[in-house]
Amino acid sequence: MDPRARWRLFLLVGVAAPAAMGAGGLLLARLVTGRFPDLLRLPSGQATLAGLVAGGASLALVGLLSRLSGRLEDALRRTGTRAGEEVLQSLGYPLMVALVTTSAIGEELLFRGGLQPLVGLLPAAFLFGFSHGGWVRDNWAYAAVAALSGTLFGAAYALTGDLWAPAIGHSVHNVLSTLLLGRHVEVEWRGPVPVIRLVPDPPENAAEEEVPPMSFPSPYPPRPTARALGLVTGQLPPGPQNDICDVPGVRVGHATRVEGEGPLVPGQGPVRTGVTAILPHGGNLFQQKVPAGVFVLNGFGKATGLAQVVELGTLETPILLTNTLSAFRAADALVSYMLEQNPEIGVTTSTVNPVVGECNDGHLNDIQGRHVTAEMVRAALEGASSGPVQQGAVGAGTGMVCLGFKGGIGSASRRVDRYVLGALVLANFGRREDLLIHGVPVGRRLAHYPEPPAAPASGPADAQEPAPAAEQAPEVGDPDEPPPGSVMIVLATDAPLDARQLTRLARRGALGLARVGGSAANGSGDFVLAFSTANRTAHRADYPVRAVTLLRDDSAAMDDLFRAAVEAVEEAVINALFTARTVTGRDGHVAHELPVDQVLSWLNESDQ
Repeated sequence: MDPRARWRLFLLVGVAAPAAMGAGGLLLARLVTGRFPDLLRLPSGQATLAGLVAGGASLALVGLLSRLSGRLEDALRRTGTRAGEEVLQSLGYPLMVALVTTSAIGEELLFRGGLQPLVGLLPAAFLFGFSHGGWVRDNWAYAAVAALSGTLFGAAYALTGDLWAPAIGHSVHNVLSTLLLGRHVEVEWRGPVPVIRLVPDPPENAAEEEVPPMSFPSPYPPRPTARALGLVTGQLPPGPQNDICDVPGVRVGHATRVEGEGPLVPGQGPVRTGVTAILPHGGNLFQQKVPAGVFVLNGFGKATGLAQVVELGTLETPILLTNTLSAFRAADALVSYMLEQNPEIGVTTSTVNPVVGECNDGHLNDIQGRHVTAEMVRAALEGASSGPVQQGAVGAGTGMVCLGFKGGIGSASRRVDRYVLGALVLANFGRREDLLIHGVPVGRRLAHYPEPPAAPASGPADAQEPAPAAEQAPEVGDPDEPPPGSVMIVLATDAPLDARQLTRLARRGALGLARVGGSAANGSGDFVLAFSTANRTAHRADYPVRAVTLLRDDSAAMDDLFRAAVEAVEEAVINALFTARTVTGRDGHVAHELPVDQVLSWLNESDQ
């Protein structure tokens, strides 16, 4: 947040609002008691002691109730704690401490100085609690705890007759709560002496690092990625794993189903399909949404949930990828998964928007059978890990064919300044003769593969190579030729981008397809979904205004992120081809693996 916005927020919440509450409290006190509360003198020792006791007791009460009830702890976390963290992120500790102190004094002037003499201790405490969002059902737990704290502050005022007592208690509570945001207290005994430390809370996904193994593993172990074989794409450096999980917090899971051989029996098999799940962070996505943008290169597809992402600019569920006719079953299973995590959906709050992308794997798979089950979806979600991402013929990529060869899941990443951008593709698009790798038309050279490839024409230019004879090329409608495919691209970054900027990023991701020969054919559904793990949006918030920090459009980092999207998508598609193994599907259809050794030899020749 820029300094002007920071000071505007402080002046509004830390000065104007407390001043208004204080003025109201002074007027009420004058009307009810005939005098103004005296806060201009120094507090007495008795008032100071009572205030310290009330503040400590209030903080201890909140901690104890949170420990006794996991549901209450979650409610407090969703409301007061997260609201405090958002303001703290905007203001920083010095201004935040000043803000919570002035707010405490303003509230005590109003509720204890003015309202308590008028309506009594308990009604004033109730009104105090209600003022903390009690009109919103999701905030009732937070409001009830605030009312209990108000009772303690009111008791301190009733016992001492000095408004300094509740003002000190309330300030102590607020300041200590601020210092504890994102931290917890650890006590270690060294003999008779306790050592008390403030320790940062672990990330939300830390408890989920250990994940169960996949319940539906792929029988097709991946081959090495292109970079592992020495083929470097682009100029920007990759992340440590060179996959989408290099973006902190992002996890990917797969579930694969391979059953049966021989002729197609619609509804029964053979089965060559699966589902892939991408989780932007390890928390509750419905409660903590992430900004997202969508670009549709060619809309021949049945993806679900994208319209709301375009409209609202947020993603509130994990992303699932699967085959076309299983997309709707996958969406239903994803809704069930989200309802388990958020039982209030559709009852006391809004409905949920499941996001599912799809490609047609019907060349190898009994797609009519819709063999992706709810158990597979759950296995992919619960088995998601922080990488390395398994690539090739796995999960949603099991039955996919890309540019005339076995395709599937591919992933890559790039580092840009202090940020990371990762791409994951479900590659199922294009014709063989269009395949380009680093500008070399390897698809034309492999037009008749797995037959021995024709020797390339002499001379430096690949343009001199004769095209395959028309009578030898696959005919449209040839049963051995895959139907028009599609591609789903998911981009993730930890750069602080909003939905508009992420949509711009998604457009650049589509350029990576052109580098490998993609042309967005009529029957190809080509979708790009980009999200950022920065600047999460709470489902509920106590404040109507939200302040975030964004990367400038005219920054050098933004241009590099655009380049990163192109490079990562290009390499992700190449990785899908390099890692996938040959798969034989229904009716004996074979999707051959790319002959990597031959391709690398041609690429090496072109570099000389």
